[in-house]
Amino acid sequence: MFKPIVSSIAAVAAIAAITLPASAQTSQPQNPPAAAQSTAPAKPKPAAPSASTAAAKPTTAAPAAKKPPTEAQLAARARMKDCGAQWQKAKTANATGGKTWRQFSSECLKQH
Repeated sequence: MFKPIVSSIAAVAAIAAITLPASAQTSQPQNPPAAAQSTAPAKPKPAAPSASTAAAKPTTAAPAAKKPPTEAQLAARARMKDCGAQWQKAKTANATGGKTWRQFSSECLKQH
């Protein structure tokens, strides 16, 4: 299946080697002439703001405080913490039964 493609590629390479000039056959990239390279001066960096301009900026309000977790969120965290402790005990005792944490936690959370 690939023999015709390989022979076609080899034929194209042979024709290119015969017809192309030696300078075009090198595999190393040609560097452009030095005159063509850009010699534009670098742009100046903007000046750092002084203390007087920093003081003139308006201050933003402090971020709002976080809401405390709800009772349901606290209960969910407690269930997950309990299941995590059970998983660690089962894992150290090699009693996971071939389950992954995801499987174990799903079953544990259903029981609570």
